[in-house]
Amino acid sequence: MLIQIICCIIAEHFEQKIVIKHKIMEKHYFKLLMVIVILLFTCNDGFSQNAQNPSIEWQKCFGGSFADYGNSIIQTSNDGFISVGYTQSFDFDAINNHSQTNDAFVVKLSDNYSTEWIKCYGGSNSDNFNSVIETSDNYFLLSGITSSIDGDVTNNHGGTDGWVVKLDSSGEILWQKCYGGTGSSDVILKTIQINDGGFICAGYSNSNDGDVVNPEMITKGWILKIDSLGVVEWSKCYGDTIQNKFFDIIVSSDGGYFITGKKYLTGFNVANLWFLKINEVGTIEWEIDYGYYYEEIYSIKQLSDGSYIGVGETVDSIVHLSTGLVLNISESGVLNWGQQGANYWGRYTSVDVVSDSCFVLGGYGINGANSSTDFLLVKMTNSGNIVWEQYYGGIHTEKLNSFQQTSDQGYVLTGITSSEWAGYYGDYDMWIVKLSAETGISENDPIINFQIYPNPTQNEIFVSGVVPESVIVYDVMGKMVITKFDAETNKIDLKHLPDGLYILKIISDEGKVYSDKIIKQ
Repeated sequence: MLIQIICCIIAEHFEQKIVIKHKIMEKHYFKLLMVIVILLFTCNDGFSQNAQNPSIEWQKCFGGSFADYGNSIIQTSNDGFISVGYTQSFDFDAINNHSQTNDAFVVKLSDNYSTEWIKCYGGSNSDNFNSVIETSDNYFLLSGITSSIDGDVTNNHGGTDGWVVKLDSSGEILWQKCYGGTGSSDVILKTIQINDGGFICAGYSNSNDGDVVNPEMITKGWILKIDSLGVVEWSKCYGDTIQNKFFDIIVSSDGGYFITGKKYLTGFNVANLWFLKINEVGTIEWEIDYGYYYEEIYSIKQLSDGSYIGVGETVDSIVHLSTGLVLNISESGVLNWGQQGANYWGRYTSVDVVSDSCFVLGGYGINGANSSTDFLLVKMTNSGNIVWEQYYGGIHTEKLNSFQQTSDQGYVLTGITSSEWAGYYGDYDMWIVKLSAETGISENDPIINFQIYPNPTQNEIFVSGVVPESVIVYDVMGKMVITKFDAETNKIDLKHLPDGLYILKIISDEGKVYSDKIIKQ
């Protein structure tokens, strides 16, 4: 009821400027709406996200002496795993690198996480895999980019081409094809298989020849439809600003496609979120873009109610630091709710629906006193309440790029690490991590002994029923205003703050997350 009342107030007092096609929400209205929506879904009235968070079952590093990246990972039909990315190494696991630049890099593991094979793919220039799927015939389709014209690569159109490679179960190439034109950037970031056995690829292009029709020759969002053998069936470009990019595509429940991307508006410092709905032949049904400074959504899924979850990042217009961003969008493109992550230097990169009522988002952020980023998973209900969040990493940098829930209800993750784990090679390694399933109390169970008092308050509050490990207080604009507390008395001093509404977030010594509203008067 509170949500309905506030939404009505918004509708009565502010003209909503989100419209279809070329109109854009005015930025100050969007910022206000986002603040209100974030507050609504950050406050959960004292409920704890009380489950036993997934823990690491095993982890492995792959690569060589230089940088090695994991961009995408899936569990295979035989319960093994395949992770793809690129390597700049030419030793250890990357001994077969075709050059001393980037080579596409693939690691295949068995169900007991032993290595089945590791291979490099590409030519004498830069090659990279961004996406991997298992096909309906139990082989693998990998997609990304190549600027090579030799080695494993043939028929490059010039510059950087989109590159699609089909592998058998042993990693041998069944076929490979380059897509694009003579422009400098034809990029495939995501590929999915559809019911006819063919594939849909999403990315961006600035070509206007070859496989691409783009008379303006600006960077546009690019959708490519190919058949099961890689033959182009249709190719279309979208977007009308100085630069437009697609990051992810999914099949929607009506058989069309839902796409996320970004549009640069003026120069390259201001970018809007961009959502596009097309039918099965690429005709636009609706599109919408909105934002207030710089926002990107990298990964999307459709929920059981038909709405869409998108995760990415938003950049603060003052300090220019990023935080994770999650949005819920209706089937027609209306913003239902949104929520920012708590920490700067954060980003959400991947999302997976794990039940009819919950989803998990993955990314990275700074964990407590550690000044470098760690892998981060956050489980949320479909209405936006946090069930649990958990960091995974060492003393140096970890960045999570992709994850998936596994058949045992655990999770498999890939990205990069520079921490010196057993088996670490150097620089950044591709890091693959297997997590257990969560256990414990349902996310809907309240923790009745968690309290903050007095509330409302004039000067200070006390926390009971939980031992805080860290405390953060936010103002109504989402700015962190307090990060210190008295650990002996669990007191938080608010004397220096002006009167108003604040949000308290507590991470306990057990890693559980609690939040509630504070009123200072």
